[in-house]
This record gives sequence, structure tokens and C-alpha cells, in this order.
Amino acid sequence: MKNIYKLFAISFLMLSSSVGAWCTTDGEKDSPALDCPVLNYFGFTTKQIDFCTDWSCTTPFNAFTGSQLVAVNDSGTVDGADEIAVNLPTSGTYSYIRILVNNDFLMNGYGKEDTNSWCATGTTTVYATEALAKAAATDTTFAFQLDKFFKAGNGVDEIGIITYGYLSGLNHIPGYKIKDDTSAVNEYTTIYRVESGQNNEFSFTTVLQGDYDFGLGIPSTINFGITVTKYGSITAALANDETVEFGKSLTAHGGCIMSPSGFVWDFVIS
Repeated sequence: MKNIYKLFAISFLMLSSSVGAWCTTDGEKDSPALDCPVLNYFGFTTKQIDFCTDWSCTTPFNAFTGSQLVAVNDSGTVDGADEIAVNLPTSGTYSYIRILVNNDFLMNGYGKEDTNSWCATGTTTVYATEALAKAAATDTTFAFQLDKFFKAGNGVDEIGIITYGYLSGLNHIPGYKIKDDTSAVNEYTTIYRVESGQNNEFSFTTVLQGDYDFGLGIPSTINFGITVTKYGSITAALANDETVEFGKSLTAHGGCIMSPSGFVWDFVIS
């Protein structure tokens, strides 16, 4: 018999109620800043969830395949987009999880680009004050140019990147390059990958917080890979040559762009 549990999506970003107390602009943990992006809404669609026995996920156990929106707002998870029913294995030990998501993020919020520039979702206008940006923020969608954003490759896949967690020590994964980013605030190592020629979805693989032998019974709680961090959310920038190079904008038009910042998720099976 298949075991169906609910997968709750907890914010991978700081919420607006925590602005000033939790986010940071210098990349150091527990180093708050006064001017941080405010997140009113953030959502994305999960397409597949697999349990894995290694980083390459060579023998995955499929826990979910479908299309489920998960989302948070300034008060927590969004009703109707806060859980996914998953199929749990009845045997085997798994140490990793791989999640496939759409490259199509739903956002509403605003943030400071520099000392005199404020940006809001849904518009390229540069605002002089926070109040103006706050009033202008509307729902919008954002998609990375994945062949540019993950252009470094990860040693196995043509398009991908590794972010090494600052406490994990997993900076020598067999078969993978060690040239990618090291996180100053996220404990967990994550491998992102894009199938060659694709720009509409990508997957990320990370460690489970403990190995689980499902042959010994179903654990009451499983905390997946990455925990909620105390920094970042959406980020504000002006579209220039650098944002084009890294796949955040199509042209260097000089106007505002708002994009997701810091791919960090927390999932709990209960």
C-alpha cells in the first residue's frame, strides 16, 4: 500500500514581517540590514520530487509527479498552495532529495537597489522613495535565462551550478567541479541542473537532514535538505550588461528588475 503524506512548503525567503530583523546585505549570517526587500507574495510550481541515494540520483524513488503551486505571503503559507501529497517508499535508505520546479516565479514585493533607487515588482520604473515603490508593487512573473544563469556547469551536466553550504563541508563531491559558489549563510550544499536545451524548468538536489531507512517504518517527521534562512528574498537591480550576462534581464535597459534571490526551501512531511 502506498503511503501518502502531505508536504508543506515553508518560506524559502524571509517574510515582510521580519524585514530589518532577519535579512542581510553583506552576506554574513545574523548581520541584519535596515533596508531589505519586502516580500508580499512568492510562489512557484513543483513538478517532481525524488528521493535519491547519491548526488547523481542514479536510482531515484519518485515521490511526486504532477504540477503543484506552492506559495507564501507576508503571513506564512498560502491556503491551497501549502502542501503536496507524496508517495513514500516502503524500503530503502535515502540520503538526498531532488526537486524539479518550473522556471516561472510569481512575485509581489519591492526593494532598494541603492541609496537613491527603489524598485517594485511589475514595473521597470526607478522610484526615489520606499513609499512610492510599495504603492507600485503588483503581481508579476519572473523567469531566469537558465543557460546563462547556470552556465558554469557542475561537472556532470552541461548547465548547472553548485552552491556549497558553509557548514556542510561537502566541497569535494566526486565527479563534480569545485569552482562554484560557497554560501555564507546556507548550511546545505545544493546542486542545480538544467537539461540541455531547456529553459522552462530546472532541478535542485540537496542532502536530507539524516539518512532514512524506510524499511524500518515511516518516520513521523522528515525535514528536507535546506532550512529557512535569515536573509534575502527577492532582490532589486538595474538592468545592465551584468544582469544580461547572468540571465536576469534580456536587455540592459537601465530600468528596475526584481528577481528571486537565494534558492532555499524547507519541506516537512507530517
